Amino acid sequence: MVPLLVLGTFVVFITMDVLLHREKYRFRVAEAAIPELPMGAVPVVAGVSLPETLAYHPGHSWALDAGNGRVRIGLDELAASLLGPIQRLDVPQRGRWFRQGEKGWTVVTPQGEAAMLAPAEGEIVAVNQKAVSNPELITQDPYGAGWLLEIFSPDTQVSFRNLLSGALARRWMEQCVTELRQAVSPMAQATALDGGRIAPRLGAELPQEKWLEVTRQVFRS
Repeated sequence: MVPLLVLGTFVVFITMDVLLHREKYRFRVAEAAIPELPMGAVPVVAGVSLPETLAYHPGHSWALDAGNGRVRIGLDELAASLLGPIQRLDVPQRGRWFRQGEKGWTVVTPQGEAAMLAPAEGEIVAVNQKAVSNPELITQDPYGAGWLLEIFSPDTQVSFRNLLSGALARRWMEQCVTELRQAVSPMAQATALDGGRIAPRLGAELPQEKWLEVTRQVFRS
């Protein structure tokens, strides 16, 4: 009798959780429905690709609102370039909940480690294992195949209200590139920060001490 009561109680709790968090459970099934970015029409701002379909955190991570509480996140092209060759990604496991602006993951490179901030609040429901296994994807395609995590957020409007998009994001990126150019001077001439496209592996060209200084400043960590 006791085992039946325990089993019945367990079933009731599971049923209540599904009813109360049905969007969360639906997300796991609809994972493939997240749209691909139209990369052919991505604008370039101060030498950095900046898709208008995304919203940006000042710590250089991005968020894509896919609807129904689903949010895909990653890091922008400036971050991918500044990090340089990536040896390892330390990302949280599914089920971890993080708040907007707190440490989301750590990137390990030959120059050192860089902590990056989560652009939105929510529970991690998917990890891009392809990017974890092959971090080169982040450098090659930070807005596409190099995405990092997907989360379920109960209130995406609150998170996206604190992010940058549109004209505000463009002005922000222009200012970021200006500050980065000043920070790496007199090395800027060798980094494609002189008006052209940002170098894919800018971070590899910086001395370790300078790299540590600049990444802490740019990633706000």
